[in-house]
Amino acid sequence: MWPRNFCCHLGPIDIRASVRRRAVLSNWHVNAQIHGRATHLWRDPDLPLLNVTSPRDFPRRKLNDTPWGIGIVGGGDISGRYASCIKASPRLVLRGLSAKDEDTRALVVDPSIDIVVNLTPPLAHEAVSRLALQAGKHVYSEKPLAHDLPQARSLMKLAAERGLALACAPATFLGNAQQSVRQLLDVEALGTIVGARGILMYPGPDKWHHNPAPLFGPAAGPLFDMGIYHLAALVALFGPIECVTAFASQSSNSRIVVKGPKAGHRFDVSVPTHVCTLVKFVDGQIADLVFSFDGVGSAAPALEIYGTNGSLSLPPPGLFSGKVQQALRYGTWSELETSCEEWDDSLWIAGLYALVDHLEGYDTPWPNAQFALHCLEAMVKIEASTKLGETLLLETSCQRPQPLTHKTIRRWKNPDQRVR
Repeated sequence: MWPRNFCCHLGPIDIRASVRRRAVLSNWHVNAQIHGRATHLWRDPDLPLLNVTSPRDFPRRKLNDTPWGIGIVGGGDISGRYASCIKASPRLVLRGLSAKDEDTRALVVDPSIDIVVNLTPPLAHEAVSRLALQAGKHVYSEKPLAHDLPQARSLMKLAAERGLALACAPATFLGNAQQSVRQLLDVEALGTIVGARGILMYPGPDKWHHNPAPLFGPAAGPLFDMGIYHLAALVALFGPIECVTAFASQSSNSRIVVKGPKAGHRFDVSVPTHVCTLVKFVDGQIADLVFSFDGVGSAAPALEIYGTNGSLSLPPPGLFSGKVQQALRYGTWSELETSCEEWDDSLWIAGLYALVDHLEGYDTPWPNAQFALHCLEAMVKIEASTKLGETLLLETSCQRPQPLTHKTIRRWKNPDQRVR
């Protein structure tokens, strides 16, 4: 629950006066709350619906300017954590939180909001991101970017036409665990990298989530919901994927909610719940990966990387931090001593910080839409391979993100150090 003093109310705002300054919808009036939820929306009947101003390039924010206004769409489990981290950052200010359709339409046209954080269920990602882009907002979306490739490409085209930034989780490749591994790979400490092995094995979100049904439907399941973390980590470490082949199974056609107000409710399962895939990268590495909601657990490392001179064992790639084990001689494992900056809870929104860095002109690696599109195609092709029984080539590619610098992390922790 938000504190009672969280909001201060404003009267109706006619945003038509700000059309020249922002690409906002010119036919809506909003009753807004400056630090809270937009509460009322009505349309001027004399103006056409969604009459958006012409595309233009958005100016980058000057250093030491006012904080970036953030609006969150979605009231799921992670929205509270996003809100807490945003409120704790002097570089950002939370302007709105929306969990209903009518609130969302009001939020995206609020002129105090610069960036919309899209935390809606997977099938709603494309529609909400499109609404925000049409309203002239930069977007940071939860994964996946969209339900399918045409939708994702359409969003990217819209963002490019309007000069807007489109970013997408996961951004865990920015965390100190994966950045520590990146340092070793860049100096070839493991020799020639030949491949990787990863596993996600647990009973599934129906055992803990209050509304797990969407996580067992299209654009979800263990592949799209959790496998994306392994794929994004490996693309960030190895580079783009060349081809995939996969097999899948489904243990049950329905499941039962265990916890929350819907406990005992049975829902349909429409996607595979156990997926095994081989992934070949453009540079020749091969990874074998398992993503499953059908097992109790696994004692195997979440992700291992193999080179001719050594191996690495990584924490779950959905985490920003954790211990990395290394074996540089046969049979000898030890904890990797990292020179990366210490990671803390404030950096849980590292992807959002990286997006803001990009908008301010810093040369910071960020989870851009092209990277997200490539990871999405990998998942789409893995899913298709399970049905066709064929190895499928990927058509998209992406740049391997640059390593994160100590200076960038220190700036995220202390925004007063925002000096180029």
